[in-house]
Order: sequence, then C-alpha cells, then structure tokens
Amino acid sequence: MINALFETIYMSFISLLLSWVIAMPLGSIVSETRPGGLFPNRIINFILNRIVDLGRSIPFILLVVFLFPFTRMLIGTAIGTKAMVVPLTICAIPFEIRLIEEILSEVPYSIIEAAKIDGASNLKIIIRIKWACKTPYLVNALGITLINIIGYSAMAGVVGGGGLGNYAIVYGFQRFNWNIIAQSVVLVVLLVSTIQIINNILVRILLRRILCVRH
Repeated sequence: MINALFETIYMSFISLLLSWVIAMPLGSIVSETRPGGLFPNRIINFILNRIVDLGRSIPFILLVVFLFPFTRMLIGTAIGTKAMVVPLTICAIPFEIRLIEEILSEVPYSIIEAAKIDGASNLKIIIRIKWACKTPYLVNALGITLINIIGYSAMAGVVGGGGLGNYAIVYGFQRFNWNIIAQSVVLVVLLVSTIQIINNILVRILLRRILCVRH
C-alpha cells in the first residue's frame, strides 16, 4: 500500500510539472489573443480554444486507451506508473490552459496601460506583471490541477496504471477485499486534504506579500 501511495504521488507530481510547463505559455497565448489582449488574433484564439475544448471533452479512460500506441512509442509500454504519466499530462494540459487564461485575463487594464507608458514590452508585461501579479491565483490553480490529476491517477488503475487505484482494483475489488478498497479511499482522501491545506497556506502567504508590496 505504501508503494502504491508513492506511485500515485510520483505520477501526479511529474504529470503536474510537465503539463504546467506546456500549459503556462499556451494559456498565456490564449489569454493574449483574445479581443483586448496584448496580441489580439481571432483566428489563433478560435483554433486554440477549440483544441482546448476538445481536450477537455474526452473522458480520461478513453484518452488512456486512445493514447496506448503513442505512450508505447515514448515509454516502451502502455501500462504501469511511468506510462500513465503521458495521458495524465495530456489530460491536465487543457484544464490548466483554461484556468491560466481566466486568471491572466483578470489583470486590471489600468496596470497594463501604466506598464506600456513606462515602456515595458508585451513579453515583460506578461512575465513581470501579469504572472507576478497573479502568482497566488496561479499557485491555487496548481493545487486544483494536482487534486484533479490524483483523481485521474486513481481511475488509471482500471487499466493497469499503478498507484492506489490499481492497488484497490487488484488487491481489493478482484479479491473481494473491501478493507483494501476502504483503505485506498482513505489514503486518497488524506492525500488530497493534505495538498489542499498546504495549497491554502501558500496562497495566503503569497497574497499577504503582494498586499505588503502594494502598500
């Protein structure tokens, strides 16, 4: 069970890291190509939004099966803990892009205008102002995404994905051992609750620092 717990943590955090590295610039592009953004472009914005909507509409289990050939090509196998990082990452990217887009679009226009008057480039406005200004909310989005990934990783156990989900299926459901299933559920709940508590603390600390800087 402890090994399954660490497999879940491994899958979830690696997938979060990889997906966020991809989603952060893409989410910024979607936000800035909207009308009123720094690089308004209806065509690019429309295409990216349809891709994001498509990615979010595919059920995770179907995505895992659909990606079997691609995962096998990258990892060498389509099942197991390492293999599940691929569909978990791909599944998380559209979700994160939408969160990032909404967060960055809430930056007050007056701040952007002031930065332009000071001669800041668009890239500097995105990184040094928008990302910095919304850091607490981006961190909160990271926590939300991580919790969702943990839920998906448990579902991945149905197709041999490893982790607590696979442990509950193999040692619990298939052997009619409901104690194992209950223990797996409790561990997932404790893991999610711990992450949520830590995330809330980090967000409060960052919000206080931003308030102090503004004052």
